[in-house]
Amino acid sequence: MAIRVEPLTSADDPELTDFLTKVGTATPSVLGYHYPFYRDMLIEVGVGQPLYLAARADGELVGFLPAFAKECGAGCVYSSLPYFGPNAGVICGDEKLRAEIHARLLQTLLEYASRPTSLSCSVYTPFLFNNFELYNEAIPGAIVIDRFTQYTDLRTAAWSKNIAYDLRRAKQLGVEVSTTISPERVAGFYEIYEQNCSDYGIPPKSRRCVDYLLREELLGLHTNIYFAFHQEKMIGGLLMIWSPRTASYYLPCTRAGARNLQPGTLLIDQAVQDARERGIEIWNWESSPSRESGVYRFKKRWDSAEGMYRIYLQTFRDEGTFRELGSEGIVKNFPFYFVYPFADL
Repeated sequence: MAIRVEPLTSADDPELTDFLTKVGTATPSVLGYHYPFYRDMLIEVGVGQPLYLAARADGELVGFLPAFAKECGAGCVYSSLPYFGPNAGVICGDEKLRAEIHARLLQTLLEYASRPTSLSCSVYTPFLFNNFELYNEAIPGAIVIDRFTQYTDLRTAAWSKNIAYDLRRAKQLGVEVSTTISPERVAGFYEIYEQNCSDYGIPPKSRRCVDYLLREELLGLHTNIYFAFHQEKMIGGLLMIWSPRTASYYLPCTRAGARNLQPGTLLIDQAVQDARERGIEIWNWESSPSRESGVYRFKKRWDSAEGMYRIYLQTFRDEGTFRELGSEGIVKNFPFYFVYPFADL
């Protein structure tokens, strides 16, 4: 059966949504990031131009590869996908055709990416998908970077005594969680989040990103936001993104002076309860800077395990081009894209 690859347009969104929902009931690799709404958000905030590729067999959608491109005076880069970590790569809907679907989609992406102005093309392998051989064969000349993420299996997870204590303490101290949204609450949430990013030197997601993900048509279907209050003052929040089997811990924040009240613990516990009610089985913590980081240790407390993923980087220029651009030039010209390993510059 011949596989045909073609770009998807917004006219194909209903078909793509149905495909992702169907495949997503069978695998946790389908995340909310794959859905058309997230593509539209990335366009809205200026991440780049989408290149979403479909693999078809006898006209039926059997495979999907999302990617974005960013072009400026410094050149052009492609990524599947920018903005977050192990969230892209090939989503396959036909096990028998898996190898051919991967080969055709990845080869087609590289054909698009190998423009005269191109610097590199990065492909993140999917969440909890370890068949790296499919990527080794399709991108044999790639630089391969091994990474890890963390996840919790909600079907078997049990909170430790320390977590249970923190939950009781937060409630006893009067911390409350609400999902009622207002413009003032969203503004307060973003103010706390932006300050957290400033405190830790992390580039913040834009306010437009948050506002887009909180659109009425998305809330309750693909996204939810939780606010934590103490004595009527907002002290934390959590923005979640849902897919059929996976909950993605997208954007948490806690007011610095209120960490001892454990609002984050209460927010996560509430979101986990909601995830289980939705039939979600896996909690996606996303990646952490290192195993020595406080972020990693925090996630470890929630009965989390590690999952491996890889970044496959195909370069179209010599090393000197990337060294000349440097890490600062890469961040300035291609924010949120994996362009080249900074350790090798």
